[in-house]
Amino acid sequence: MSNGQSRLTQILLACGVAGAFLFLIVFHIDAATRPGFDLLRHGPSLLMLSERGWIQIANFTVTGLLMIACSIGLRQTLYPGRASKWGPLLMAAYGLGMISTGIFVTDPQVGYPPGTPQDLLPGVNAVSTWHGDLHWMSVFFMYAMATAACFVLARRFAEEPGNRWWTASLVITGIAAPTVLFVGAVIVQTLAISNEGFALLDGIFGRAIIPLGWVWAGLVPLRLMMPRREPNDDEQGQALHAQKEAG
Repeated sequence: MSNGQSRLTQILLACGVAGAFLFLIVFHIDAATRPGFDLLRHGPSLLMLSERGWIQIANFTVTGLLMIACSIGLRQTLYPGRASKWGPLLMAAYGLGMISTGIFVTDPQVGYPPGTPQDLLPGVNAVSTWHGDLHWMSVFFMYAMATAACFVLARRFAEEPGNRWWTASLVITGIAAPTVLFVGAVIVQTLAISNEGFALLDGIFGRAIIPLGWVWAGLVPLRLMMPRREPNDDEQGQALHAQKEAG
């Protein structure tokens, strides 16, 4: 797919690769060095709080800008053809959702920042703020756009030889991400669990959903930057046969 790409297109695609993986690196370094932060109990959004909160706010915002830049590269790479419109649009929306997530700061909860009651849960036993509500709306919007983009881009990859693994990975990611969110929400809402149990579940599901939400966004532009493998004679014959059968 990289055949004929301009240097600018390569740079724009590289923004997506860098954005996705730099986010994960910055988040984990910040989390590991932040007093009172527990990876098994606290999600990335809570790092937006306290004196060092600007680091995670910038992490969300810069990553969102890089994903929007990547969407332009996607458009230039995929056009013309399937997913050349909706793939880039959904990637841009994903970036906008990430920026919005960084702008609207979440509310303190489950013992973070230090000094916050361990049993404090906004919307459960504490009053949520307007920016806290907008934060979680932005998070769900971001993941909704990511899920839709996975299926749209999977259809494009399925059309080209040698992309069976990539197609399957995108489909699995598109199914797994909302499934993890749904199962987590059902468990939290229907089971009588303690606040500590809520925090533990939130941490576990957060560790599962983060890679699903970010890794695919870095791998897709990375794949598009790779040299495209031309189909061999057998693959061309199979493609022609499939077209005749469809016709």
